[in-house]
This record gives sequence, C-alpha cells and structure tokens, in this order.
Amino acid sequence: MIRLLLSLVLLAGLTGTAYAHERSRSNSAWTETETGLTGRIYLDARQATLFLSLSDEGTTLESAYQQRLVDGLRVARGDMACTLDAPPSVRLRVDGRLEGQANWICGAQGQVDIGVQVFSPLSANHVHFIRLESAGGVQERILSRGQTTASFGEDGHAGPAGWTGFLILGFEHILGGPDHVAFVLGLMLIVSGWRRLALVTLGFTLGHSVTLALAVLGWVSPPGAAVESLIGFSILFIAAEAALSKSAEFRRMGWGGGAVLLALASISVFAGGLLAWPVWLGLIVLTIFYFHWLGQGGQMEFAAPMLSGGFGLVHGVGFAGILLEIDISDDRLLPSLISFNAGVELGQLAIVAAVLSGLAILRLFTPQRVLFWGQSAVIAGLAGVGTFWFIGRAFGA
Repeated sequence: MIRLLLSLVLLAGLTGTAYAHERSRSNSAWTETETGLTGRIYLDARQATLFLSLSDEGTTLESAYQQRLVDGLRVARGDMACTLDAPPSVRLRVDGRLEGQANWICGAQGQVDIGVQVFSPLSANHVHFIRLESAGGVQERILSRGQTTASFGEDGHAGPAGWTGFLILGFEHILGGPDHVAFVLGLMLIVSGWRRLALVTLGFTLGHSVTLALAVLGWVSPPGAAVESLIGFSILFIAAEAALSKSAEFRRMGWGGGAVLLALASISVFAGGLLAWPVWLGLIVLTIFYFHWLGQGGQMEFAAPMLSGGFGLVHGVGFAGILLEIDISDDRLLPSLISFNAGVELGQLAIVAAVLSGLAILRLFTPQRVLFWGQSAVIAGLAGVGTFWFIGRAFGA
C-alpha cells in the first residue's frame, strides 16, 4: 500500500513547483559602536533582479538594490529609531553577490532591533540570517516566514535563533524543497513494509548527513549547479525503477537509459553543459549495471537502502547550500549544523507520516483500480519532474 496514495500528493504538490528547490535567502553582518551600527547586507545578484520590477525603466541592479535597502531596513536602539547617515553604498562582489553597506546613527543605548523587509515582500519564503557583533559578544538570528524583526539584548545572549532557529530552518527547508520531497516519495514507491521503509529512510539519512557536514565544514565543495542536476537525476532514476517489474524491462532500461545518457553527455561536451565528463560516465555505468543487475534477478529491496544512501550523499550537499551562504561564526558552526540536520530529519519523518496516514485513510474507501491508476500517475509525475530538473539544470536552463 505504500505505493499508492501519491496521485493526490505528488500531482498537486509538484506540478505547480516544477523549478528548483532553492529558497530565496540573504544574510547581513552588523557591528555595534557607541554612536550607532554599521551593516553589510548580502544578496545573490540573480535574486536581486526581482527589484527591477519595482524600479523605473533603465534603473541599474545596484541602484534598485540600494533603494530596497533604504525602504526595507529599519534600525532602533534603546526604543529610539536610528537614522541613516548617508545612502547605502552597493557593489557587485566577485562571488556574484551584491553587498550593500550603510551606517546608522543612534541616539540611545540599549536593546538593538533590526527590521528587514528588503526581500520578504517579493518572496514569501525568504530566509535572512543576521549576525551582530557588539561589546557583549556575537549574536545571531534567523528571519523567515513573516518574522521581519530581530532583537538583540545587551548581554550577548544567543536568543531564540540559536539551535531552535536552525532546527526550524532545516524542517522548513526540506518541506519547502519539492525535489527533496519528490525523492522521499519515490523511495516509498520502491519498497513495501515498515522494516524496508525504515532501512531506506535510514540510508538516505546517513548519506545526506555525511555530505551535509562535509560541505558545511568546507571539506567538499562540488559545483552547486551539478549537484542540483544530480538531485533531479536521482528522482528520475527512482521513478524508472518503480515503473518496471519484469526482467526484460529492467535490461532494456539499462541499455536504453545508458544510450540516452551517452547522447546527453556528447551534447554536453559540445554545448558546454555543467556536468563534467567523469560525472556523465558514472551515471552511464550506474544505469547500465544497476538495471542489468535487477534484470538478472537482483532484489530491489536489498539494494534500496544502499541506493538511497548513495543518492543521499548528493542531496546532503544540496541541503548545505543555505548554510554555506550565511556567515555562521566558528564557535556556533557545529551546533548549528546539528540542529539544522535534526530539522531536516523531522521534516523527512513528517513527509513519511503524512503519506502513510493518507494511505491508511484512502484504503478504507478507494477501489484498488483507482489506487493503481494513482500509483501510475505518480510515477509518471516523478519521471517528468526528475527529467525536467536533471536535463534543465545540467545544461543551465
């Protein structure tokens, strides 16, 4: 029955979110002085292009960002509003981010409140990470989902955006990422029974936990576009496995899939795709040998935990993206990483629990034929979005 419900879950949830799982995000670093505060606000230039829709024709990206900083930042200290001493300066960094810098003059001492509504009006799921350095120490906050103001006490207390903030961020990150959700649902299609489902889920957990930690600690740094493409491939691969049942079908999928990948690799070499040739070679070898092994009588349930763990290594780097873009202090890096990963695990469990609960309800009154059609529709949906994400991201679309 774990193979069933998904017509409603996937087709409603994924067809409307057929683009990348990335959430809009930004970060800022602030320094408190006796006279006020200095802030540096960073945003990917690609995300900042949204600001052009609010500006007059011919406005440069830097000017549009500058105006959003003026309109969207509010700073107060000791319950008194601070004032800008000059318009923010903006420059485009070599890493592709816009950096805005501004100084606020504050006439009072006490608690610092920083309001950030620069991005949230244009992106409901925007996440902003704030780091404040003052005489009391370093404090960090996370703003997301309608929370637009961060408050900092004079004692340097870490506050609610410490481990709980990263826990919530991890939970929201997986639930807000349709490609990660799609992969978890795909895993539920290729196994049956609680024990096998637990092993597959554990494999995915171990895999993404390892690379999440390695990427955040800076020990591995694969290109982000390549990782996003491979996440799409993992969904397509799982969907193909779920769609087949006969030995001859598995063997044909191995050779046919390998041939298609070889053609795409050739196009990538000449068209300047984002995946390196060793990656294409690895995908070709995996596809041919794995499906040939299944066609020779290999047990899908036996291989599923290892397969989910292997693809989990790819997804872990994708999870790390949001942490890599914010300036987490070294002393808070490990607890933040642990909290974020725990949030991801809770989100994963929430997905599994929601699907299983829905299945338990549907099996009470839904004919078996309808459930079979639903399974087929979900497999087709997974294959479609997986192909779209894999090829589109591999060629920079």
